[in-house]
Amino acid sequence: GWIDVNTWLEAIEMEHKWLASTVTYLMKRVDWSMVFLHAHCPDWAYHAFMRKLEFSEPEEEKLYRKAELEFYKSLDRMVGKILREVNLNETIVILVSDHGAKPSLYERPSILKILAEAGLADYREENGKIVINWERTKAVPQRAAYIYVNLKGRDPHGIVDPKDYDKVRDEVIKALYDYTDPKTGIKPIVLAIKKEDARIIGLYGDRVGDIVYALDPRFRGEHGSFLPTAELKGRSLKGLLIMAGPGIKKGYLMKRTCWLTDIVPTVCYLMELPVPRNAE
Repeated sequence: GWIDVNTWLEAIEMEHKWLASTVTYLMKRVDWSMVFLHAHCPDWAYHAFMRKLEFSEPEEEKLYRKAELEFYKSLDRMVGKILREVNLNETIVILVSDHGAKPSLYERPSILKILAEAGLADYREENGKIVINWERTKAVPQRAAYIYVNLKGRDPHGIVDPKDYDKVRDEVIKALYDYTDPKTGIKPIVLAIKKEDARIIGLYGDRVGDIVYALDPRFRGEHGSFLPTAELKGRSLKGLLIMAGPGIKKGYLMKRTCWLTDIVPTVCYLMELPVPRNAE
């Protein structure tokens, strides 16, 4: 809301020109074997105006559909400038996104409120901020898809005895599955599993929550709280993968599932590099 859409598009073009110029400058002056570039525009653009693409007045929708098309054109010009500096007979090029984005129909349920109604959390709102009463909170949501047990010996204000860890996780999962959104009558939680079971969806390790959950794609959020198969109104959370260069089949459309974790070992294979020990 600080600037109009056309000014925003000018800023986007400036950013992508700068990224392309910086990369090509370095490619000419450094003896490189790999070049990595990250462009974040589609992610935060969809966070900013996905709802305006689907649920606004005709004139506003037209304006933001123009914005969507133009930022892709800008990204395309950026990629084109970089590709003009490489020999595709000798260079492997990979264009990949980590996820897609989708619109929503309904407001996102408060996971903290669901836990509180089940007697698993206690909080109050002060000046628009949520204040957790840790002495009466057994579990708390964190980031997009995790819930942590407030565990003694691990967490600063832990109250749950380790022997009750699984019992509390069972209570959390039951509360999530029992909840029905009062406005729509829909069960918003489509998946709630313990962290050790989340390995089947590729989540494991020290940074994963004690419970992992996923929302029905009809609820608010462009990505993050949803399964990677989520789709709505012709838009999808599936990622994009385009590959070109030596060793890559031309014009081939892959039908099987490709995961982000496939990229690194594939690059290593194509470049005859050793695959990292723990890569999948």
